[in-house]
Amino acid sequence: MQEDPSSTGAYRALAACYAQMGRIDEAREVIARLRAITPRVMPKFSQLHNPEHRELYLSGLRLAAGKEPLT
Repeated sequence: MQEDPSSTGAYRALAACYAQMGRIDEAREVIARLRAITPRVMPKFSQLHNPEHRELYLSGLRLAAGKEPLT
């Protein structure tokens, strides 16, 4: 993100990681920075071929974007 602040993939990965770690406020801050670059929070596709890894990544993004309950 420091080298290329327009790299949306880095913001998505960080937000997903923060969300999965329970650091929701930080995840949502990263999502806000991502939305300043693009309106698309969810990627068009994921390069993760392992279905479990892909779901972990996407569920983290949904949580960070406020699309999933915080149970």
